[in-house]
Amino acid sequence: MSSPLASLSKTRKVPLPSEPVNPGRRGIRIYGDVPASHDSELMASMTRKLWDLEQQVKAQTDEILSKDQKIAALEDLVQTLQPHAAEATLQRQEELETLCLQLQRQVREMERFLSDYGLQWVGEPMDQEDSESKTVSENGKRDWMTAKKFWKPGDSLAPPEVDFDRLLASLQDLSELVVEGDTQVTPVPGGAWLRTLKPIPLKLYRNGIMMFDGPFQPFYDPSTQRCLRDILDGFFPSELQRLYPNGVPFKVSDLRNQVYLEDGLDPFPGEGRVVGRQRMHKAWDRAEEHPGSRMTAEKFLNRLPKFVIQQGEVIDIQGPIRDTLQNCCPLPARIQEIVVETPTLAAERERSQKSPNTPAPPLSMLRIKSENGEQSFLLMMQPDNTIGDVRALLAQARAMDASAFEIFSTFPPTLYQDDALTLQAAGLVPKAALLLRARRAPNSSPNFSPSPGPSPSPQ
Repeated sequence: MSSPLASLSKTRKVPLPSEPVNPGRRGIRIYGDVPASHDSELMASMTRKLWDLEQQVKAQTDEILSKDQKIAALEDLVQTLQPHAAEATLQRQEELETLCLQLQRQVREMERFLSDYGLQWVGEPMDQEDSESKTVSENGKRDWMTAKKFWKPGDSLAPPEVDFDRLLASLQDLSELVVEGDTQVTPVPGGAWLRTLKPIPLKLYRNGIMMFDGPFQPFYDPSTQRCLRDILDGFFPSELQRLYPNGVPFKVSDLRNQVYLEDGLDPFPGEGRVVGRQRMHKAWDRAEEHPGSRMTAEKFLNRLPKFVIQQGEVIDIQGPIRDTLQNCCPLPARIQEIVVETPTLAAERERSQKSPNTPAPPLSMLRIKSENGEQSFLLMMQPDNTIGDVRALLAQARAMDASAFEIFSTFPPTLYQDDALTLQAAGLVPKAALLLRARRAPNSSPNFSPSPGPSPSPQ
């Protein structure tokens, strides 16, 4: 019996024929030869990817539809608002045009107002405004002095500190421009008179200033700010230009270490006692130490109008108040005011009663002082009335002959001798202040010029 190894060695199998190989070519793998299990995995992967793509396409389609709807809604809204926007723009344009016309009219009125006083608006150049608008402070904020182009009353508040030395130097420079004791022509109704310039008392406190006898002007007041700004800029205060057009010297009292109390309370009328002391004093005595700060009764009366005309009646204002103050304050002798009954006064009284709303005609109010200065005659006349009419009314009111007195004015010195001269031609309209004196010889008044108009014809 032969062994298995021996039989194995004897049996030979014929090898399978190999695939023919073409030299110079590569062998290409055919997927058909892949096993079936591998094909199923590939199919599942492709199906899953296809499903994901379909879901993504569906989501993008929904998003596109949503955006299309929003676009359509916005287009409808634009079509709806576009006419309203055009109307609003047109309305805004009309409002701006109206405002522009109004501002132009105001500018013309202000220029006309300035031209009436011989002034002209200069302004500042545009390049300076542009440079100021670009100015930026160190902390990145614009300076408040250059940021505000238009002045407002509330913006002119007092700074925290006032340069008293600079203010005193400016007041000294202004006072040196005017000679103390010089004379100045001051206009008055019906003429003018010469007045000697006296220094204006000005008290400088820590919290404000006081000119004349008051009132006190605190630094935070806008009017005080304008006054200080005028002084620091080298100009006289604008509030004094009407009384002193050519300037006036100042008498300054430096009280910068004192604070003026603005409590507005009256001093305690009784006696007070200081704690720890036996001396008693009165608050009224302290007030008398500063008489310059009190207003006298005569100054108070001078600030009031002497009379007013209402509904054809001449109402005395100073008389009743003077009688009331006469009991407590010593006053000089009162000048007697006499209202002369004239035809013009009666006609004006009747007109005001019948038709008070109609405008009053042009009139001439004459204040004529008697020879001794104790009486003052008030006459309401028409502009076409004559000097002779005034003379006759005065003679009737004084119960004396019309040829016993003369009518004249002091500035300019004019003697009204022509009784045929009208008040309009004599320049006594709308008001004038005249004087009376006893008739003198024709050549005894060399300083008086004859009244304007034709000379009286010889008799």
